Amino acid sequence: MRWFPFPLVSVLALALTATAGAAVTKTFRQTTAKDFEEGEATASVILPDGAVVPGMKPSPVAIEAAFVWCSTLSPDGRTAYFGTGDQGRIYAVDVAGNEAHARKVAALDAAWITALGVRPDGTLVVGTTPGGRVYTVDPKKGNTHLLTTLGVDHVWALVADGKTGIVYAGTGGPGKIFAIDPGGKSREVWNSGDKHVVSLIQADATHLYAGTSEEAILFRVGLDGRAEALADFDAEEVRALGRSGGALYAAVNDFERTTPAPAMVPAGPRGTKITVAPSGSPASAGALPRPGQRKAKAALYRIDPDGHLEQIFSIGDGYFTALAFDDDGRAFVGSGTEGRVYRVDPDRKAALAIDLPERQALTLVRSGKTFLVGTGDVGGVYRVVAAASRQATYLSRVLDAEFRARFGLLRWHGTHGLSVETRSGNTARPDPTWSAFAGLDRTRATAEGGVGLVASPSARYVQYRVTFGATDARLDAVTLAYLGQNQRARITELTVGDGGTPPALGMAGGLGGIPLSVASSAFASPSSIPARTHSPIVKLRWKVENPDGDELDYRLTFRQENEAVWRPLGGPDPLSKSEYDWNTDGLPDGMYTVRVVASDERSEARERALEASFTSAPILVDNRKPEVVGLVAKVPFISGRARDDQSPLTGLEYAIDGGDWQILTVADGICDDLVEAFTLKLPSSLALGPHAVTVRAWDSADNVGAASVTVTVAAKKK
Repeated sequence: MRWFPFPLVSVLALALTATAGAAVTKTFRQTTAKDFEEGEATASVILPDGAVVPGMKPSPVAIEAAFVWCSTLSPDGRTAYFGTGDQGRIYAVDVAGNEAHARKVAALDAAWITALGVRPDGTLVVGTTPGGRVYTVDPKKGNTHLLTTLGVDHVWALVADGKTGIVYAGTGGPGKIFAIDPGGKSREVWNSGDKHVVSLIQADATHLYAGTSEEAILFRVGLDGRAEALADFDAEEVRALGRSGGALYAAVNDFERTTPAPAMVPAGPRGTKITVAPSGSPASAGALPRPGQRKAKAALYRIDPDGHLEQIFSIGDGYFTALAFDDDGRAFVGSGTEGRVYRVDPDRKAALAIDLPERQALTLVRSGKTFLVGTGDVGGVYRVVAAASRQATYLSRVLDAEFRARFGLLRWHGTHGLSVETRSGNTARPDPTWSAFAGLDRTRATAEGGVGLVASPSARYVQYRVTFGATDARLDAVTLAYLGQNQRARITELTVGDGGTPPALGMAGGLGGIPLSVASSAFASPSSIPARTHSPIVKLRWKVENPDGDELDYRLTFRQENEAVWRPLGGPDPLSKSEYDWNTDGLPDGMYTVRVVASDERSEARERALEASFTSAPILVDNRKPEVVGLVAKVPFISGRARDDQSPLTGLEYAIDGGDWQILTVADGICDDLVEAFTLKLPSSLALGPHAVTVRAWDSADNVGAASVTVTVAAKKK
């Protein structure tokens, strides 16, 4: 049935902090409500200011039902009644006493009991769905009587007028209000024009408040059939209504639309829109979402007697189901998301008051200081009272040190009436391999709260549990120190130049030359030759894996190929960055190897410090220019050779009389060896007389060498 919403689980993260830099000792620190939200608050409350205090303790009351949809309280406030499905049964739960037990009052010929009311004499009025029937039930004898059939699909809400004996029913399919007299005669009071009237309460002797679905409009309806709209919400339903301190409260749900509106239809006026704060809502321990959930957001509104409308609380990941108030005027609003009941103070401060194992808190009733909550998915009833001393606990989320760690002092800010225990293990979820909970060693009180040494053994994961020894105890912050097992850094790669190319045989130190495969094909036109400048600076760059984030020092050494002695590189002081510009100008050309040693001695004590080393592939240092030799001119041909001692040649060019440089093709067609022969044929258009021809050669280290020859073009003999 489409108006039965499904929740979306809220997943909120714990703030995990460590000391700045790479200090040896790190800390887990929790100080805000968001920090504590992923823990498990049992019979305790996480306040908006971040404090955890004793709250309310739920106790299950055994019943047999798929879900508990509605509830009402007896006139004397001593008994709560619950309507269930998918077998239409009514259960009674005694509110008084330390323990609660449920007894079955009656079973009706209906799938779901969706509305309950009570007359002053204690007789129950029961609405069912489907079928739109209304019954009366004697709660003492269990006798049932069909009062009327309204000719609608559903009965969502019932209000029994204690003075007149008339029962008012809010229905669905269609959304109407009916009046039913004690004899069972019914009449239509008002037609909402909407699909459902899902909430209904008495305003005064001559008016009702009604909330609808699917247009989500709040009405003040006269018993004469005249209605006034109090608020129009940009949502889907006004699910629950309540009154406190002269104000009217409305719980409003906005579900994700399954069928988007046609794009060509102009947007009309919209109602009051739910606003969800970026910080989200108070939360309990997270859980896995169910498949097929329908996304929703919800808000609680207050409407003052002068008509002023204000949103006082909202959630962005669920929907509201029920509403009740305590003697201090605080609203308790149930949600269909993770079985939560939120407490909202008149000043708009909200806290998670009740956290139940079931996913849906569907109905809520209060008697004195006791709340009873009916749940769905799975159906159940919980009796909720203020937690006694040592009943309230807070269990932190599992804290991850990332590596095996030794745990130190745990400090807490708060009252002195707290008992703190810890346990540790090496699996992400606590299992039988974890240590048992153990109290802190050498605990002592401090001005802010207390401190003690964690007695749990070294492990990767740790969890703490706080037991509140008094009803006024308070936990404001926790700091747990740990010393992680030192992790060795690892150098994974050493590259030469800015391009990140690993050093290799045949690549020059400066790495300014183009690769051989490119050089052979690129020399097709003058414009294809990139601008190249040789530099003796070899740019060394290395990549480091640093698991524990320690600050690292680096020391460099080098040696020429076939030498045994490593020479220091980079000066007497270690480097702090993973890069170094090596000036090779004073070195003989040849192949060199560089070794990098990384140490975390700056962050760790000497006995804990670890080193890692990496040796590069051979790096070519070549600062000598190639030579152009053996130039012989036999007009119209000039021949010669280009050669280099270390680097392969990558390109030859020639220029005539200082003109543009032109590509010169080598004898074997590809310029890729230490020695390359060439023959140049002069253009036939060359003018008579002497000409200066210059040939230059590039090597892969961007060194360039040149030579010139003068040729004379004579007139042809006749």
